[in-house]
Amino acid sequence: MRDRIRWGILSTAKIVESAFIPSLRQARRGELAAVASRDGARAQKFAGEHGIPRRFDSYDDMLASDAIDAVYIPLPNSMHAEWTEKAAAQGKHVFCEKPLGVSAAEARRMVDTCREAGVLLFEAFVFLYHPKSLRLRQVLGEGAIGDLVQMTASFTFPLERPTDNIRMNRELGGGNLMDVGCYPIAYARFVFDEEPVAVQAACRTDRDYGVDTRSSMILTFSGDRHAALQSGFDAPGGQRATIHGETGYIAVPQPCHPNEKDGFVVCRGEREEAVVVEAGVRPFAPAIEHFHECLLDGVEPIATAANAVGTLRVIEAVRESSETGRRVDLG
Repeated sequence: MRDRIRWGILSTAKIVESAFIPSLRQARRGELAAVASRDGARAQKFAGEHGIPRRFDSYDDMLASDAIDAVYIPLPNSMHAEWTEKAAAQGKHVFCEKPLGVSAAEARRMVDTCREAGVLLFEAFVFLYHPKSLRLRQVLGEGAIGDLVQMTASFTFPLERPTDNIRMNRELGGGNLMDVGCYPIAYARFVFDEEPVAVQAACRTDRDYGVDTRSSMILTFSGDRHAALQSGFDAPGGQRATIHGETGYIAVPQPCHPNEKDGFVVCRGEREEAVVVEAGVRPFAPAIEHFHECLLDGVEPIATAANAVGTLRVIEAVRESSETGRRVDLG
């Protein structure tokens, strides 16, 4: 049995250079074996800059190669399903950027396709596998702030217009919900550890680009517990979350992109306790390492790609609620 996973990268997107490659190189049992771009010169240049042994000027050719075991897909949202399914057909395991698909039905089909092909599929919500998140779940489970009551979370940043940024491209699956809004939605589902039963929301749609650029959402969970979430391209703020229990609250900076040394603050009355988590690696590294453990050691995934279906169901409900002005029940 192979003792290392050989990775191929489908595209030379910025996130490959800024996040994936540095994290992969901190993982113990993975190696970067190949990169593919539809621009042969770009693939050659990128491979040379990053010391990648093989480069391809065709995505299909790389997926057909025996030189790789798994593929990282950072393509535009509208292309995730096509290339995940093509990778699965070639027996390649898949680590795909979020959101997994452009609809819940598409994500469900991707999950089914990979399961039938016998390949592992991860969605790159890397916080799900990070020591900071796992420690937070432990603290919540120990009742540090009593029973959960409600939470707030946001992810916003200013995006200048006019722009050719793919985040504003409707045809490529753009919009704030698919880029940043999916983060607080996924995080709320992680914190409550269940699916919401209803959604009420309002979104702003940019008339020039035809995509949502600002969203305010209330997710209702069992027991009349709520998550108030904001996301958008229209204001600064970054990402943050506050989790309220009956006896205290937890303030979480950078909930979805943890740092190498990070943590959160547990507040009970006048007492504040800083919980420090030293991962010692970049945000993607624990997720990649867990991917390797699942493949090489037969470990059960902490979170499966089926989790993506729940996030996309909520996004669809947010859009419906915004368009109709009504609460949408999810059952």
